[in-house]
Amino acid sequence: MGVGRKLSLLFFITFFILTSGCIPLLVGTAGLITGYTLSNDAAIGNLKVDYTTLWKVCNEVLEDMDANINETKESSGLIKAIVSEHSIKIKIDTLISDMQRLKVSARKNFLPKPQFAQKIFLQIVERLK
Repeated sequence: MGVGRKLSLLFFITFFILTSGCIPLLVGTAGLITGYTLSNDAAIGNLKVDYTTLWKVCNEVLEDMDANINETKESSGLIKAIVSEHSIKIKIDTLISDMQRLKVSARKNFLPKPQFAQKIFLQIVERLK
């Protein structure tokens, strides 16, 4: 493959990532998380932690933020709450016994608020350290 084709491919991949609405971010937090994605209304990442610990930490972070919790379903890994007028939805999916996918979504007045979701996601990750 020539240099011109490699540059074209690199440009295409970069353009696709920047215009797709998802921004992959790499984070190095002592092996706990290898990275996360910030989408239009959510922060999503895989965490190396057991389900029970992650569930407990998610609830603690929401409690510290004075959240009004509307719904919890521990068996399906779902928490819905209101924090500072933002509708928050936390979803935990088990990938393997010690690896969980955490998705934190945030909306305010039906509009996506990915930065607020990211703030909560990072607080959960920080608490897990």
